[in-house]
Amino acid sequence: MNKRLIILFIFLFSLSLRLWNINEMGRTWDEAEYTEQGYRMVELLKKGDFNNSYFYTTYDHPPLVKYLYGIAAHFDVEKYLSNGEVILKYDLTYSRILSAILFSLGVSIVVLIGWKIFSQTVGIFSGIILAMLPFSLGLSQLVTTESLKIFIYPLTIYAYILLLEKFSWKKVLISGIITGVALQAKQSNFLLIPMLGLIFFIQYFKLKTKEKIIFAKTRIKAIIAISLIGLCVFVLIWPQILFHFKEVYAIHNDTWSVRFSPKIWQITLSPPEIFFGRLMLAPIFYYIIYFFITIPVLILFLFFVGVRQVFEKKSIYLFSILLWFLLPFSLSIYSWRQHGLRYIIEIYPALAIISAIGFETLTKKLARGQLYRFLLFLPIVAYLFISLWFIKPYYLDYFNELVGGVNTVYRYNFFQTGWWGQGLKEAGLYLKNKAAVGSKIGLAISPKHTMPRLDGLDYSDWSVDKKYDYVVVNNYHIIRDGFSAAEIKKNYTPIYFVKADKAILVTVYKLK
Repeated sequence: MNKRLIILFIFLFSLSLRLWNINEMGRTWDEAEYTEQGYRMVELLKKGDFNNSYFYTTYDHPPLVKYLYGIAAHFDVEKYLSNGEVILKYDLTYSRILSAILFSLGVSIVVLIGWKIFSQTVGIFSGIILAMLPFSLGLSQLVTTESLKIFIYPLTIYAYILLLEKFSWKKVLISGIITGVALQAKQSNFLLIPMLGLIFFIQYFKLKTKEKIIFAKTRIKAIIAISLIGLCVFVLIWPQILFHFKEVYAIHNDTWSVRFSPKIWQITLSPPEIFFGRLMLAPIFYYIIYFFITIPVLILFLFFVGVRQVFEKKSIYLFSILLWFLLPFSLSIYSWRQHGLRYIIEIYPALAIISAIGFETLTKKLARGQLYRFLLFLPIVAYLFISLWFIKPYYLDYFNELVGGVNTVYRYNFFQTGWWGQGLKEAGLYLKNKAAVGSKIGLAISPKHTMPRLDGLDYSDWSVDKKYDYVVVNNYHIIRDGFSAAEIKKNYTPIYFVKADKAILVTVYKLK
């Protein structure tokens, strides 16, 4: 089969999964920040105003992702204001399309990695699995830094694999450049450097004694060179940091600084979340739990079959993929543990590759021909399609069979749902179609800025002292913020529910 055509097909398959309902989830928490700030940064760049304080006083992540979404946001403008500012459309369609493209490019690179170092079937199956994992599908339909991360992280590792395969200083240069871009995607991508060091360390012990000294010297130099080149590329993309490091550091320290906890199971203080039915600071084992409850069970099973193969075959490449998966969990010691696996989303491509290895291991004896393996893989695809279909378009709220799915999670408030504003658009569209012009709408929601404000309706925050025609309440505001809908239920009747499967995300009430 033609390799390029297959990779193109998987890219288009991944992209189509994202595009067909890309705006249905509605606007979520961080999207406005990336697009509005990005739009302004691009305008400043066009004017040549490179030293504008906006480049270093709006810092939370390096600006590359904002540059990219800022370009796309120019196609999402709804209105130009007289002061030079713009109002972007509620549905950030073009920016979201860019997000979907970036993620699907990452899927293509994962196919390349699996195909190159393992087999054709591992490459193809890993790409399909990655394209269909619910949580990452949801993130890649939104304006997020995670989509850029899923593209650049595997690309960097692909460059490292080429370096492992046959060392050259040209490959060191290329690896350094891509590493610099990866560092611009998100700060946590610095883990790529120690990962490369660990891979070289494993490779070192597989060499003969005479080869070890030369190998150690060249690889240490290579790591230093990649780090320095990466740093130069990082600064080249964001030169303002050289002259305003003090300001950037102050904002970074205020936003992302580590706050230590006296409790050993906590290590650092993290944002509070609903965790096993309790509102608590997310514990150090937060990511491990979310891995087991948000990855489809069948994929989890294939993953652990694949992990067993890593230790049986003891291949440098297998260990590299396992390191790729494991190293991001070290961020468990960092303060910002929240939003499921969002902050360690780079584990998903490694998970997909190892799961594909697990599938190939199980089916080798059953089906020796590739065609038969593809037929055996169809039930996996069907299983993932069914998982996606029932939860659509609220893929961020997916929970697997180990916790009874999202319906059981909602029923017992095991974990939080609707945490990024999912469902508020659907509630807003319902009011657009049903509410009379001039209707008063009370909002008891969180986050507030993700609710569409439609012309002709009068919106305000819910107050027990005011009378409304309709009231909108989302479940996240109740379980996370402690809001009680008891007063609302006395005078208002629920008339519409926004659901992820059968789990209620948002309720619209009407005055009795």
